[in-house]
Amino acid sequence: EYQRLYAETCPAGMGAYMSRYGVLARTLDVAYVHGHLYITPVPLAGPREMKRTPPVAAVWLMARLHPAFRARTKAARRALDERPWRSAATHWFEFERDQWQARDEKLEAVDPTTLPDDELVVHLRDCRQLALDGYRRHFELHGDDLLPVGLLIARGAEWGIDAGTAMRALDGASPVSAGTTTPPDWQLVTGYDLDALAWVELPTRPEPQQAPTVAPIDLEELVSEEHRAELRALVADARAAVPLRDDNGALTGAWPLGLLRRAMLEAGRRTGLTDPALAVELTVDELVTRLEGANAPTLEDASARRVQRAEWSASDAPLRLGPEFAIPPLTALPRALALIGAAQLATADHMLPADGRAIGVGQQAYTGRALVVDDPTVAMALIEPGDVVVTRFTSPTWNSILVHAGALVTTTGGLVSHAAVIARELGIPAVLSDTHACTRLRTGEMVTVDPIAGTATAA
Repeated sequence: EYQRLYAETCPAGMGAYMSRYGVLARTLDVAYVHGHLYITPVPLAGPREMKRTPPVAAVWLMARLHPAFRARTKAARRALDERPWRSAATHWFEFERDQWQARDEKLEAVDPTTLPDDELVVHLRDCRQLALDGYRRHFELHGDDLLPVGLLIARGAEWGIDAGTAMRALDGASPVSAGTTTPPDWQLVTGYDLDALAWVELPTRPEPQQAPTVAPIDLEELVSEEHRAELRALVADARAAVPLRDDNGALTGAWPLGLLRRAMLEAGRRTGLTDPALAVELTVDELVTRLEGANAPTLEDASARRVQRAEWSASDAPLRLGPEFAIPPLTALPRALALIGAAQLATADHMLPADGRAIGVGQQAYTGRALVVDDPTVAMALIEPGDVVVTRFTSPTWNSILVHAGALVTTTGGLVSHAAVIARELGIPAVLSDTHACTRLRTGEMVTVDPIAGTATAA
């Protein structure tokens, strides 16, 4: 079901913001291969798969003559002039946030165990619709919560400021991300998919902690006087974007998905699945069919899907399938279109390090006991204050865990990834994309995390 939700919402949501802000792509398309998600840009014009970079002269002409390119250039100029992401962030926190919270609370107030079968069917569909609406909105908001960060990186690079330094200007921008509040009961906290646990399902629930105050650095001395006003605006925009990204993810994603999980579990229990959790291996439509009296898909079908999904999850899937997307030369584009394009690429590029090497976040080394763990549920039960958490990647589900950590090491992630954001918010050193950290380091041994060197080594 989660795959269906993602595929139905990502292209539509991303396409809406790309059109609004003048990104030189129609949208992002998604596909699942053996359960693994793959995402690719859809060109604004021309074939979906360009095997080589188009000539500069051809791009120059198309950008100025093709109606779709001209429309995107106009949208990019308007976005850079008006900076609509600032009003979007304000609108979210002053108005839209309350609307999403009210929708979530309305469905959380329903007790699925008390509903007759026909009303449970309606509730299931209501929960799915909320998740569908929420995920689409979440993707639409990436134009407001990621693009300003990309603009800071892109313009900073033109002024000679490296991305790592630019990101330090965002330290302390989002107390929302720091795990200082208790989530709603049915908000997913151990993952994104429907097999993740909600807060109320956790065997151990960490207490909210007071996040430290982390001061950002001032970048103005790194640029000439003529650029300082623009730099101040870019930093302000990016600092407004970061809390928007953190906050909307819970209300439009994790909470609606948790409510859908709760309804699916009740449908599984109601229809005779010996393990109600097998319900998440079925789609909502299939659960409705079972609630209406059919015995298909069967218990055996659901069990087989669980086994297959576990096998796929354990497989070492390639990071890329097919040819690499051919990016048109930005130098051939009108300035506004090129700058928005550079910002979009910056956010994508810095989700992972470009050269495959580990990168550091922070300024001071830290030594502590390693906790090597892949499951946030296990981490919640085992973490001790000051531990060095070593894992594959993090998401907002890790926030309430990492507030207890002394440092963080991940095998994936770049400067715009969640791991980098939460490390900056908590003021803890981190080393990201240390590919072999989970096999090289052992739980219980003392580990030194050095963000300057980008290393995590046994002490």
